[in-house]
Amino acid sequence: MSDSPDASAVDHYARLGVHSSASAEEIRSAYREKARATHPDHNPDDPKAAERFQKVKEAYQVLRNADRRAAYDHARTRSQVPDVLHVAQQAPAGCGGYVWRVFAGVAAVAVFIVLEALGVWNEDVWTLMVAVGGGALVAGLLTVLVARRYPDAATDVALRLDAQHLHLRADGHIVVRIAWAQVATVQFSPESRQLVLRTAPRAVRGLGPVPPVLTEVNRRRTDVLVRLDLSDTDVPAGALVAFLRATAPIPFPASHA
Repeated sequence: MSDSPDASAVDHYARLGVHSSASAEEIRSAYREKARATHPDHNPDDPKAAERFQKVKEAYQVLRNADRRAAYDHARTRSQVPDVLHVAQQAPAGCGGYVWRVFAGVAAVAVFIVLEALGVWNEDVWTLMVAVGGGALVAGLLTVLVARRYPDAATDVALRLDAQHLHLRADGHIVVRIAWAQVATVQFSPESRQLVLRTAPRAVRGLGPVPPVLTEVNRRRTDVLVRLDLSDTDVPAGALVAFLRATAPIPFPASHA
């Protein structure tokens, strides 16, 4: 039974009454106790005693052997991992992304004040047009620079991971769709909850930061680093690590913490 394809569906730890992190000694001690309690000789009036005893014995045979236990744990973990992982933004985006909008208004007022100080309103039409046009152009360029430095923060972000792609949707629009085949490495820090993908440049052509989740798109000579900040999302770090490990196409190291 323990070697059947669906053996991971059987909870051998529950049969022995121990946690999945139990030591070999704890498993051995639990087996002895369960074996005494379920042995048919100690339960002559129970027709199901032999069946319960056999299940306890089967669980111990799997968990007592380090290799069989490791294989069972791997299959058990894989069977509990969903095929698709949905990550939603939990905290609302801040107003930091709207700095450039405020700056645009301030720049427009500043242009008006400068033109007023220069007295261009009393000049001829052509001089006035050149002054106003030049001032507007300078204010516009400065606003663009500020907008690039402080992009708008999305208020509704959804991340979807499956066996083929990573999808990021912000405010109802698909921002990026990256195939795992175009990703060289995936790293995740449970402490800071930062997910970093090293991708081919063509996979993220034209992509820019979309705070508060997509915080960095670092274009290097041969690849691009895409950083996702999941600290304000609803996905538990353990669930994400388990999904990354169990989904074969994702280049995530099995030994990753």
